[in-house]
Amino acid sequence: MFFVKGRLICEVDAMNPLKFLMFSNKNGSAWLWLVIFCFLYLVQPQLVLSHSLGEKKHDLENLDPKPEGMIQFDKDKKPGDEYLKEKSDEEDPFRTMGAHDLMGEDMGRSKLTPGKALLARGKTIYMHMCVFCHGKDGNGGGPAMNFLYPWPRDFRSGIFKFRSTPTGTLPRDEDIYRTIITGISGTSMPNWSAALSPQDTWALVNMIKSFSPRFKSEPQGKAINIAEPPAASSESITRGQDLFLKHKCVNCHGKSGRGDGKLAESLMDAWKHAVFVHDITNPAYLKAGHDAKSIFRTLSTGLDGTPMESYAHLSEQDRWDLTNFVRSRFTNKPKNAAFETDVYSKKVDFELDTEVDSPVWKDIKSTDIVLRPLSARRGAVETINFSSVNNGEQLAVRLRWKDPTPDEDQTLGDQYLDQAAMQFALGSVTLHTHGHNEPFWGMGNRGKPVNIWHWRSGLDKALEKAEDEEYHGDVDMDALIFGGQYSSPAAALNRPKETAVTELNAEGFGTVTPQPADNQHVIGSGQWKDGEWTVVFLRDMIPLGKWDINLTRKDSILVAFAVWDGLKEDRNGRKVVSVWQRLNISVK
Repeated sequence: MFFVKGRLICEVDAMNPLKFLMFSNKNGSAWLWLVIFCFLYLVQPQLVLSHSLGEKKHDLENLDPKPEGMIQFDKDKKPGDEYLKEKSDEEDPFRTMGAHDLMGEDMGRSKLTPGKALLARGKTIYMHMCVFCHGKDGNGGGPAMNFLYPWPRDFRSGIFKFRSTPTGTLPRDEDIYRTIITGISGTSMPNWSAALSPQDTWALVNMIKSFSPRFKSEPQGKAINIAEPPAASSESITRGQDLFLKHKCVNCHGKSGRGDGKLAESLMDAWKHAVFVHDITNPAYLKAGHDAKSIFRTLSTGLDGTPMESYAHLSEQDRWDLTNFVRSRFTNKPKNAAFETDVYSKKVDFELDTEVDSPVWKDIKSTDIVLRPLSARRGAVETINFSSVNNGEQLAVRLRWKDPTPDEDQTLGDQYLDQAAMQFALGSVTLHTHGHNEPFWGMGNRGKPVNIWHWRSGLDKALEKAEDEEYHGDVDMDALIFGGQYSSPAAALNRPKETAVTELNAEGFGTVTPQPADNQHVIGSGQWKDGEWTVVFLRDMIPLGKWDINLTRKDSILVAFAVWDGLKEDRNGRKVVSVWQRLNISVK
């Protein structure tokens, strides 16, 4: 289907010219419609496509104009108006008495108002990109909810944390737009700037507003004024420190600023969910932004629905002093990494192996990719470094990430292991094109399976211990009684696997299934050194099974990453993840 200025004019796949011409030819207007479509598509394509392929550039200081049909507060609306029938130029013959003979070729061609067309467009995007976390009715109870902490936002109450408006008021449309495009640092909420065009984003904003009746019954708040930040002088920082203590910020954030205040473990939000107090010495964890204006805005508006109140009662100078103090305590700079990007596998004329220090990796381009925790934690792995080579027959991937402690003893039954995984989208799917046909980046979804390569640490050490054990295959009683290489009877009775990588498939939450033993074709190895893990995966490029990713295809392949930190007791759905990246394999 496609629209002209939000009005549905043809319920035919506009991206399929053959279907379009067949439809139009039946109505005797093929060439006329084709001329209109081409003209509109060339001049302003977002007007004719229900899910725009338009340029995905977002200038948050100068947003594209809002489309017609946005949900707005109507001060003149009377109680009960929502039950009145909407007036239209032409009645729907299906609902008009005695007009069934008028249906004919009009059957199935809805006449949508701009408001309904915009809402339909927003719903299409929401159902593909947001429903897994926020749920079909916007209640925050999607199928991913059980794996996430904090839980996704419940839109129905109209309570939003990230606003430019005073506490207790509705956010402006621009505030919701900003959250969609920038994401929320330190949480599972992605940055969708590369996924959506400005017009798609406005449609999604409108869809989110539709979940709460407040947007029709209350006016949105007015944006607070934020001047240019003053200089962060030592005097200002000292005053900010005094204010931090005076106003009891330490009760939640702690004197260290790392979220270890005396009240931090007892806080609840408006939905009776536990609140996680982030480490505000790390700029990556300031969810509404870490620049001076963003922190000032958070102090001025508060985070509605949480214990973080507004400090608008303080003078503007006091709020700038607090801002300067918070920023003065940053312990590191924000990492320069890509959220969603193109990664590459370079063709080389070498035999490939799984040695992490192989000379083949010298001078190979690598890319840092942002990881987001599904479960909030301090000290999360924030980025993963990707590089890849291939020789036309095999493809190798090297992943590296920072981890101060190796958790790799598979013989300890009570220890969580460091792990990493790569996830590939199966089938001919592309990222953010053709109506977003890619699988959900969280384990795929029904009809859109994924292929997973899962590496677990500690194989080499486990095999060495198994070989050195005095009673091969039996329980070493001396070790169990007096302490030794096996501290767990279960671990002693189960010899380790012979490979560090397991190949799996999934088609949504709860469907992860290992491939049969004779279909396990991925090999790999890992090494921890100087506070960093390096893991190499290796597989033949030609797939050996229908559920294996085809590494010979010319189009880019969608790939995502996950890391489990044993020290944080990560396992199963508790991990840090990336969204989809585009893997481009060079065979020249």
